[in-house]
Amino acid sequence: MNAARKVILCGQGSVWLAVFSLLLLTVPAQAQNSSDAGLVTKLSGEVTYRNAAEQKEPARVQAFMKVRRGDIFKLPGESLLQILYFANGRQETWKGPVSIRAGEAESLPEAGAKSPSQPEVNILAPKATKRMTGASLPLPRSSVRYSGVIQTMGPSKDTPPVARPKPDSEEAQREIQEAEKFYQGWRQQAPADDVTPDFYFLGVLADYQQYPEMERILDAMLLKRPGEATLKELKAWARSQSASSGQPAPAPARK
Repeated sequence: MNAARKVILCGQGSVWLAVFSLLLLTVPAQAQNSSDAGLVTKLSGEVTYRNAAEQKEPARVQAFMKVRRGDIFKLPGESLLQILYFANGRQETWKGPVSIRAGEAESLPEAGAKSPSQPEVNILAPKATKRMTGASLPLPRSSVRYSGVIQTMGPSKDTPPVARPKPDSEEAQREIQEAEKFYQGWRQQAPADDVTPDFYFLGVLADYQQYPEMERILDAMLLKRPGEATLKELKAWARSQSASSGQPAPAPARK
């Protein structure tokens, strides 16, 4: 069966796709381990992974975990794994049983697999992928430093820090507003249980230290995925950042 393909434009008309595709060619990797290739954006079931360069035994996959080249994922029956590749915005949804290996920009079934299933493939707009690539978020398998029990992002040794406007500047506020407009449009197009648009906006808010607003977005994400440990940890991190910076409690959820 051929892979199902769907292009998410998040813009007006096909001209935007051409513009986004051109921009994608010039997007540098930001705040990533040099081997980071993607991100787990959806997960269900007992999925495991192993990377020969890092570990001997398989480990459980975590939601919003960084994916690295050479990772081998094993999906038992009834399980699901969704991977977003940073290089090209390719978002694959695999259903078990299957065993796959992560590459630079796509996954391939492991050699010897019998009649492997093919993934559903969406192509995300480069504007979204770029933000999620360099988001200042403490994620499983990130290049991190530790502060107490809270993981916080450290600068990549391979990539210089990204220059951004000061969080309280007018330029920063304009960028946040533009990102929110993009997010709301994407949110309207996406399935109700898809939190990828929320994760995109979460990264923007983290970049500009908008921690109370991050808590509000994370509350909405947890309503969709109440058992997801990574989201709970991100909320605890955002709350700790709010407290240390003296920011007010998050605004009530919007109707």
